[in-house]
Amino acid sequence: MFGKSKKNKDAKLNLQILRRIWREHTKKYIWALLGAGIITSLTALTEAYSVSLLKPIFDKGFIDRDSKVLLILCAQVIGLYFIKGWFYFTQTMILSKISTKTVQSIQQRVFAHLISLDMAFFNKNSSGQMLARIISDCNAITNIAVNFITNIFKDLITCIAMFGLMFYYSWQMCLVIFLFFPIGAVAIGIINKKVKAISKTNTQQSADFVSQISESLQNVKIIKSYCMEKFEASRIKDILDEMFRFSMKRVRNTAVATPVIESLSGFIMAGIIIFGGWQIANGYLTTGGFVTFLGAWVSVYKPLKSLINFRVQLQTALVSAERVYEIIDTKPAIQDIEGAVELKNIKGNIEFKNVCFEYEAGKPILKNINMTIPAGKTVALVGASGGGKTTIANLIPRFFDVSSGEILIDGINIKNITQKSLRQNTSLVSQEVILFDDTIRNNIAYGKGEKECKTVSDDEIIEASKSANAYGFITAMEGGYNTRIGEKGVRLSGGQKQRLSIARAIIKNAPILLLDEATSALDTESEFEVQTALDNLMKNRTTVVIAHRLSTIKNADMIYVIEKGTIVEQGNHEELLKKDGEYAKLYNMQFKQKKEA
Repeated sequence: MFGKSKKNKDAKLNLQILRRIWREHTKKYIWALLGAGIITSLTALTEAYSVSLLKPIFDKGFIDRDSKVLLILCAQVIGLYFIKGWFYFTQTMILSKISTKTVQSIQQRVFAHLISLDMAFFNKNSSGQMLARIISDCNAITNIAVNFITNIFKDLITCIAMFGLMFYYSWQMCLVIFLFFPIGAVAIGIINKKVKAISKTNTQQSADFVSQISESLQNVKIIKSYCMEKFEASRIKDILDEMFRFSMKRVRNTAVATPVIESLSGFIMAGIIIFGGWQIANGYLTTGGFVTFLGAWVSVYKPLKSLINFRVQLQTALVSAERVYEIIDTKPAIQDIEGAVELKNIKGNIEFKNVCFEYEAGKPILKNINMTIPAGKTVALVGASGGGKTTIANLIPRFFDVSSGEILIDGINIKNITQKSLRQNTSLVSQEVILFDDTIRNNIAYGKGEKECKTVSDDEIIEASKSANAYGFITAMEGGYNTRIGEKGVRLSGGQKQRLSIARAIIKNAPILLLDEATSALDTESEFEVQTALDNLMKNRTTVVIAHRLSTIKNADMIYVIEKGTIVEQGNHEELLKKDGEYAKLYNMQFKQKKEA
């Protein structure tokens, strides 16, 4: 009973997926599909008609030796095959275009939805896993889109036409064929169940493989520095070996359908020959009629076999489709409320009121944070690593939502502000510089946003690069602003990458600026260049600075010392030194280290 219930549930889920693919991605091609369907039907009917010519060819052309009829029939055969070829070409072009567009539409939707999800989702799921779903799983859906639209519909029409022809010439022999169908259906059902279970494991392994490759390529410098090339290669080999084992298991279970079908076909062929011979001997069927029936069976055998095999292959594709729709159906944890307001012409006052936050329930990161950041002022967050400084900065643009309490900008709770307008009014420059494998110009222009990044003027780009102290090294490059910088800006030094990210923030011109240890990974010379650029960027902006080097935030209007998710001290540089508390301890420690160095 339980097995039957599960089977019905799986069948219902499969049907829902197929309906969604049709409704959301393929339905818009309805008229092209109808046209292709008509052509496909004509192709199948043409093939059926060409088989039906076997009867007059044998009865009149060969047995009655009517050469005139034979020539006419041969001319018809040539014409039919010519027409059938062009029908097939036309339907293939139309349907291949539709199926490819369907898969691309799914990939586009998955990617668009994926990047709309909140940061908490990406903290739990690796980029490699997501990459596998966009590429491998979406491509696997081609087995549904391409095979079903391009081949299965044609095979189905062909089967209907051929069985109609066979039924016309001998409905009794058709019954002989149908007697064997239930045996095949049961066998294929068992195979389908096994293939689906194996496919789930195999698909997950493929995703793990893509994820591991992606991670290794991103961290190749670390791999080389620790001489771990052989270890990583061995890990990939282990994954591939396991993939191979399950892949062969899937192939074995899929391929077993062939001997089952072939064996049944042998019994069917024997039945046709025996029963057909009896009908000819008793005058119920002519030799031409028998040959036509046999020709129809031979013609139907290949499309019938394709239909049966496709049902097995469909299970693998549906597993991938389930994984794709799992992403599409994931709702962002952070969404705009109904009636959310646009943040316009802001002053930049930021206030934290009793803010608490936790990534996981029961594990608090921030506890009752109360903080005021006046418009146009600079506030610094300092303290030991892991204290919650970066988390505070991430809460302002709503990369994460507070667990309790509220954050206000100009007196408005940020949960009542649209995410887009909130983020348009904030700029982030972090220690981890994120650049794209594109030109310097396009990386700077990216700060302008989706509408203006392609139309931003050269003068604006140059002005931003000058303010970021990047103009000199950019113009010294052979390609200037059109120089491609490689993945993550690999062709640039740390200081150059940071100055490009500052230029991007300058051209965005947002009133709120978040600086997350923007100079901590730089040498003294680069730090000076970057700090000068940051000073230009911070002018007339509300700035939150997370600083490791306390010497860089001496002039901050207010400094908050964060320890284990709470504010333990606050004041300006001079006030905090006089208190001789945690800040003074941190400052004196750094000063001593600098002096000893």
